[in-house]
Amino acid sequence: MKTKLKKIWTYKDFLDGKLKEWEEIVSGKKIKKMSAYERHGALIGEIVFCLQPLSKRYKILIGEVGIKISELTIRAADIVVVKRELYRGSREAIDYEVELIIEIEEYRKSYVRKKISDYLKFGIRRQIWIFLDREEIWDIDNLGNKKVLNFDDELDIFGVKLKIRDLV
Repeated sequence: MKTKLKKIWTYKDFLDGKLKEWEEIVSGKKIKKMSAYERHGALIGEIVFCLQPLSKRYKILIGEVGIKISELTIRAADIVVVKRELYRGSREAIDYEVELIIEIEEYRKSYVRKKISDYLKFGIRRQIWIFLDREEIWDIDNLGNKKVLNFDDELDIFGVKLKIRDLV
């Protein structure tokens, strides 16, 4: 009797285009990302528009940007901010220093906690998580310290101040 082996998905599979747009690889397994919807897309656009004053120093990337945590874990972020001098413009996932990621999600406890952990392991300097369903924002530093804000609080992103309430 043959035993069916489960496929271990790798970074090479990602590079070879074997994943669908809505999939990430976590510990060698394909997982489905949250599907984007109108409000999600609109908020990304508003945030990026507000961050334009940073574009002289930083490259702002959007659209499920791949981040290579390891050979078996490739995550995708809604907005990624990197220093201009580090930006490579390659067709590969980012494997270098990231200043900031911004995620717009619905709160799914285990998914969010694992993704935060992966980003911390990678060394991302700052994470901002915006939970539309809870109207809550988590601002997390590179040590995992979390500041919880609401949509009426002012969020400072490298000197650009914004309120999510004004953008949704």
